[in-house]
Amino acid sequence: MTLFALLLALAALTLLALATDRHRDRLRPHRRRWVRPAGWALVVAAFAAAIAGWGPVYGPIGGIGLLMLAAGVNLLVLNLTRR
Repeated sequence: MTLFALLLALAALTLLALATDRHRDRLRPHRRRWVRPAGWALVVAAFAAAIAGWGPVYGPIGGIGLLMLAAGVNLLVLNLTRR
């Protein structure tokens, strides 16, 4: 369940990054209205998966940690790759 929560967090923060003007043009030139709400929905799903995996006490802590890890990975991937 932890790996699933991590994958959800990576997908969520990737969608939220692609919703910004700077990174949007990397993959698609069109503005998609569903990207930002889908990103936030995946953040909630990742948080729920972390709570399901670690329980109600350690789940929120692990969920926040997974979101921070995913943010760091997305920062490195989106800013260090050239296009």
